[in-house]
Amino acid sequence: MKQQLKYIFGGFVIGVVVLFSLISFGGGKVQAASSGTHTFKAANGSIKVPDHPKRIVVRTYMGQVLALKGNVVGATKWDLGNPFISSAVRHKIKDVGTPMNAEAVLKLKPDLIITDTEADVKSMSKIAPTVLLPYTKMRNINAITTRFGQLLNKQKEAKAWQKKFKQQAAKDRQRLDKAGIAKDKTVGIYELQDGKMYVFGTNFGRGGQALTTGLNFTLPKKVAEVDKGAGFKQVSIEALPQYDADYMFFTNYSSKGSGSQELKDLKANPVWKKLPAVKQGHVIQLPFQKMYYYDPYATMGQLKLVTDALLKAGK
Repeated sequence: MKQQLKYIFGGFVIGVVVLFSLISFGGGKVQAASSGTHTFKAANGSIKVPDHPKRIVVRTYMGQVLALKGNVVGATKWDLGNPFISSAVRHKIKDVGTPMNAEAVLKLKPDLIITDTEADVKSMSKIAPTVLLPYTKMRNINAITTRFGQLLNKQKEAKAWQKKFKQQAAKDRQRLDKAGIAKDKTVGIYELQDGKMYVFGTNFGRGGQALTTGLNFTLPKKVAEVDKGAGFKQVSIEALPQYDADYMFFTNYSSKGSGSQELKDLKANPVWKKLPAVKQGHVIQLPFQKMYYYDPYATMGQLKLVTDALLKAGK
């Protein structure tokens, strides 16, 4: 009986609060309160979000929020697999499932939800203000951090991160210049996925932003076309010479857990062997898990990875 009274009383209080809010903000249409919210233009419309969100749930964007010192309480397993974010930080964040589970999210009592997936919007919007940001729309790491600075009301933190990234990139650029690896060299990004070859632009992780926005390398013409289009393209091994670059950054992924045979087949292919980058030892293979992510943490970490790899490959 006591428990029932607790629920009844709680419901009454909530009803009074909601009614008061509707009256205060004019006929049920909530207006932006100078002390608590601001309007953010997202793919799902103009969303009123907290000026200072305290409990944020994310899909895909954990690193973006953490880099600006936002408090993430829930994220997907994919986010939590980011190797550039410390285990101490990851262990404080709950896995909300993929796709995000409404019940799991509700338990975390978020005041802001950020997703890259339109299918999440309807269910998540019932829990908290939900912002849809398709990742294909944000191609530059500085533009990305600026956008999140606006969303989270952390413009100062965004500018601080950009300054830090620029300074670190300049140091790594100097290391490359000293070694004679000029920025007029072209770079390309390639991946073997379950035996299929893909060419990537600069906004799908894999070191793309570290190489271009950071280290000022350029893409060869055909790869630049991919970058301006969908951002990735499956190509045949025979077509690879059309997409080759001075330095070919390469990752390998297999859903079977091992791509060793597929990789061996690629390296034995006569077309692959004849690529200039292969002949010169300028194919740079890096770990898939460390190159896959594209948030600020990963992009900063990839600066060192690609710079060290380039120095090892030589000019």
